[in-house]
Amino acid sequence: MNVLRNIFIVMGAAIVGTYLAYEHVLSDEQREELRAANHEIQKAFRDVADAIEPIVSKGPTRAEEEAAVEANQERTRKQWNAIGY
Repeated sequence: MNVLRNIFIVMGAAIVGTYLAYEHVLSDEQREELRAANHEIQKAFRDVADAIEPIVSKGPTRAEEEAAVEANQERTRKQWNAIGY
């Protein structure tokens, strides 16, 4: 249990340190570059996941799920407009 507690303490200190560095050390331009890099990493991860998903999954792909969500949102908007909202 002592090891687990130490891991949580180190993780908490790392998180707090990262937050403080982000807020007080980085300039606005550096923060924007960090956000852009994070966005690119997330996009690359989604692309890889989408590429291997048909191989490992029998269910709908992420693109199909997103299309279904968008269609549902559009249907809901039309329904709300039809009742006056």
